[in-house]
Amino acid sequence: MRIKLSTVISFFLVLNLFGQNEQKGLIPKFELQKNDIELTMPAQPNQYFDRIGRKAALMGFEDGTFEMWVWPWKPLRNFQLLFFSGSSTTPIQPKDILKTLSVTPETAVITYAYESFTVREIILVPVEEKGAIILLDVNTTIPLKIVPGFLPVMQPQWPAGIGGQYSYWDDDVKGYIISEGRQRAIFICGSPLGQQMTAPPAHMFADNPLQFQIEVKPEEVRNSFIPIVIAGGIDAKFEEVKILYNDLWKNAEQYYQKNYEYYRTLRESTIKVITPIRKLNLAYEWSKVALHNLMVDNPDLGYGMVAGYGLSGNGGRPGFAWFFGGDCFINSLSFNSFQDFISEKDALKFTQKWQRRDNFPIRKKNPEEVNNDIGKMAHELSQSDGLVDWWNDYHYGYNHADTTPWYLVAIGDYYRQSGDLDFIKESWKSIKAAYDWCLNKDSDGDGLMDLKGAGLGALEFGKYVHIYADFYTSAIWTKGIKAVIDMAGAVGDKEIKFQAEDQLTKALKAMEDKFWMPEKGMYCYGATEKGEQVDEITPWPATGMKFEILNKNNAIESLKHMNFSDLITDWGVRSLSDKSELYDPANYNYGAVWPFISNLMVCGQYNYNFSLSAYRLIQANAAHFFDNGPGEVAEVFSGNFNTKLAEGYHDQGFSASGFAQPFMRGLVGLDVDAVNQTIYLSPHLPADWDSLFVGNIKVGGNFVNINLLRTDDGLNLKATCKSLNNIKIIFKPAFGLGTKVITETLDDKEIDFIEENADQAYIVNTSFDLSDSADLKITLDPSPEIYLLPSKTNSGETNNELKVLYQELNGNDLITYVDGKGEEEYTLGVRNSKLVRDISGGKLTGNRIEIKFDNNEGSGFLKKEIRIGIKKK
Repeated sequence: MRIKLSTVISFFLVLNLFGQNEQKGLIPKFELQKNDIELTMPAQPNQYFDRIGRKAALMGFEDGTFEMWVWPWKPLRNFQLLFFSGSSTTPIQPKDILKTLSVTPETAVITYAYESFTVREIILVPVEEKGAIILLDVNTTIPLKIVPGFLPVMQPQWPAGIGGQYSYWDDDVKGYIISEGRQRAIFICGSPLGQQMTAPPAHMFADNPLQFQIEVKPEEVRNSFIPIVIAGGIDAKFEEVKILYNDLWKNAEQYYQKNYEYYRTLRESTIKVITPIRKLNLAYEWSKVALHNLMVDNPDLGYGMVAGYGLSGNGGRPGFAWFFGGDCFINSLSFNSFQDFISEKDALKFTQKWQRRDNFPIRKKNPEEVNNDIGKMAHELSQSDGLVDWWNDYHYGYNHADTTPWYLVAIGDYYRQSGDLDFIKESWKSIKAAYDWCLNKDSDGDGLMDLKGAGLGALEFGKYVHIYADFYTSAIWTKGIKAVIDMAGAVGDKEIKFQAEDQLTKALKAMEDKFWMPEKGMYCYGATEKGEQVDEITPWPATGMKFEILNKNNAIESLKHMNFSDLITDWGVRSLSDKSELYDPANYNYGAVWPFISNLMVCGQYNYNFSLSAYRLIQANAAHFFDNGPGEVAEVFSGNFNTKLAEGYHDQGFSASGFAQPFMRGLVGLDVDAVNQTIYLSPHLPADWDSLFVGNIKVGGNFVNINLLRTDDGLNLKATCKSLNNIKIIFKPAFGLGTKVITETLDDKEIDFIEENADQAYIVNTSFDLSDSADLKITLDPSPEIYLLPSKTNSGETNNELKVLYQELNGNDLITYVDGKGEEEYTLGVRNSKLVRDISGGKLTGNRIEIKFDNNEGSGFLKKEIRIGIKKK
């Protein structure tokens, strides 16, 4: 084969250019890949953002100020760029010329623009490396000086502490070396173009920032990036850290490509969902990334799932970036929902390492006390356990009661969704120990765990923290019993299976006896040891609705009370009704809005077909991926205003789950039973949607794609399967009340179906086997169906939007009960508006219903009835 001479010459020219650039410390420019989930917005100087790897994390603000962690150490904070244009000695602050922030899963790009230059700051944390790479893409018309500076910290994660930190400039690497007397960790921050500016005392940290300067000549940077690198080593020699430092900047493009491929693989190997709403599609993909980024590789403890991230500032707690058992198990259901089974299994195995057994990991406690807690799962584990004796010197490790039943729920869900029986067999000793611990906390023999001697449940402080039994913990335990029954049957442990079946019977009865309030038509928060019920209106009973362990009629009646504006806000669900005397909008447990609580509520609403109420909260939780740190969700919000609480951390895993779980298991309605080779699909499509795609569903060795197409008078399901064997699909779409199915055909042959007239929807149940492809057509006798228009709530606003409470079908009248503010005007959409005979409580204009509330009782929310008369053939 002949190679053109020009090609050879071009190759050597590029190679020569690279060599010249490397000698100068520059990197040839490369293009960043297009990413269909990129988020670009005006940058806000005080808004949080982060870049997360397995071994390191960069957390800061959108003006480019950040702190750096290489687990479990924080080498520096307050990193910042300063710019000096031409011969000026006055620094240009980044916040003053800040323009945009663009984020993808693999990188973040901050753009600064001044009259004589622009700088794109490309921030990259390689997934599997102990460091970060910052590439400066500079376009300047005059010489420019860039001055990076930071405060050295050299601090391990809370609660560990050390002394003897030091730093000095090393002219060989052109960077500052940061370490401590025992050199348990060593870090380098610098640039191959760096020139020392400050000379701190080598034996201690100065109070002022460490700074170095980079001289920028316009002609030298037109086709090059300027690198800045932070590299670390834990229990490593300086030469090893130096090798990593040089490798990071010299191979920046390869590290970028690795990051890109890593997240592309994550997205493509998990379940794909496409709705007609781009914002929901983006929120779903970002929820995968945010949750997957919780996986941390700690050099002392191993690979597991932390709870979240946030700035530590002057302290040593980077948000919730240490290992929380309960958060891991809550988020497990999200990992299972989009089928990131590899990460989920790793996370579960990590938690099993710290389960109490015999005298481990606690050694100094009274042996009798420890033995009473054998099987209990750890609540939290600091990443600095390798530097302190966490289990023996601190009391936080096992202080929650709900963590252990959550473990049973999570591992049972993993088994159902993945079909991984081998892991259940390997884990059976651990599962039995956890189950036995929970059984031992049923002190009154009613089938339910009580909190007496078990630890904390739903609340961590305040009036009800020491309640004898709360609904939340009891519901998780009851679901955990069901999981144990399934797993015991799978591994052949008949003794545990029979005992758990008896325990479940008692627990289900006790849930109703202990928590149902017939005079109020709803469930209570909890009960005292004497059986006195705490009748505060809270969302915690939604835990039982999420797991479908309650009396169906009681659950429906309770939801009708819980859907009002005293609990439901435009941005999520309050932890306590604002009508309570204990309500405080800024109180974590007694009034604030948690996306995690919204998860419980929305799943419960969808399970009992309150689709309109649920969809409004789905919209609210999706919006949180875009209204604070882009692509992540904050921990907790005010109960009165759509704004993050100052005490809440910025990037919380269970908040991302607040969208991911109800989106997948409620709105999409996907539930995979891999054990029995069955897909359950129970979608609650908003009436204005015409399509839904759910693809790459793994069931054993099968990969299934499902496409739904909706028309006014029908629904078409097309399924394809890359199949090793037949699987069963059970399809249960929800339609509006008043709708009826006329016929169903499968591959043009008429088939039987089952009608289910649920309280809040019309359900049709169809099952069929899938081996290659299937084409299911449902012909409808349609009815008017109400749908919600896009939310208009912005950050900082108060609770104002219309709440759809519930619906009824009375003969040929569809009645919708809503909750809205006095003198406000609202609009609802209606599909099949041509079938509206008449309407009261609103005005029909085209396919819109306009609703106005009177102001008879001030400016608060009022209940109103919208009655639609349905035309029938």
